[in-house]
Order: sequence, then structure tokens, then C-alpha cells
Amino acid sequence: MVGYTKHLSGIMRRAGAESNYENKQLLDSIIRGVLSMEHHEEAQVWEKVKSIMFAGDMEKKKRFEDMVVRIFIKKLIAG
Repeated sequence: MVGYTKHLSGIMRRAGAESNYENKQLLDSIIRGVLSMEHHEEAQVWEKVKSIMFAGDMEKKKRFEDMVVRIFIKKLIAG
């Protein structure tokens, strides 16, 4: 399940990716890796993402987004 990724369409746009199921799965995988939450429930991952993206710390949000976008682009290019 990758339901929370619908709230992160800006990251996919920055990476130049379409908002489709495969890319949402890839985004979820990348986010879980960045947060070291590969085996956590989706709700736990979403809570952590919300604490980064929507808590008001713009520098932390920018660092997180930049890292995810960089990895996303690399994975899209690599296929």
C-alpha cells in the first residue's frame, strides 16, 4: 500500500516522474530507505514523513526532499 504518497506529488514532479502506481511504489521504497523504516507499517512511515514535511522546519523539509528527489532520479535513470 502506498496511499500516503498521494500527498507527495511535489516530490514526483521535481523528479520528473509521472504519478502512477509504479512510481508511487518506488517513492515509498526510497522514503522507507532514507528513513530506515523498511519494515514499518505504512501509518508509521506516514507519521514520520508528516513530521518532516509538514511540521514547519523548512530546512529539514528541504534536506529530506532533496535527498529523496536525488535518489528518485537516479533510480528512474537506472531503470
